[in-house]
Amino acid sequence: MKYRLLVGRRAKADVRSAARRYELQRPGLGREFVAEVDAALNRVAANPFQYQVLHRATRRAIVHRFPYGAFYRVEAETIIVFCIIHLHQDPAAWKSGAPDR
Repeated sequence: MKYRLLVGRRAKADVRSAARRYELQRPGLGREFVAEVDAALNRVAANPFQYQVLHRATRRAIVHRFPYGAFYRVEAETIIVFCIIHLHQDPAAWKSGAPDR
């Protein structure tokens, strides 16, 4: 089955913010971060059920090379990515952006 990937506003803002911070650390690192996020989202789109359920229907894909996770839900034929956050934050931080269901 082919799934449509929908990246929410908060997730996009999370990536922009983190990419800016990484770019300040080392030129080009922000672009590398974005490329790794894209790769993680491509893995999710290819097989969204490969990642375990964390809470209710919410799943998390790990971003390689960076301590970030993409949190998402699968609803019908759509994958909804609602946040991409640093994994050393409060473990419940992603719940504030999770859709109710």
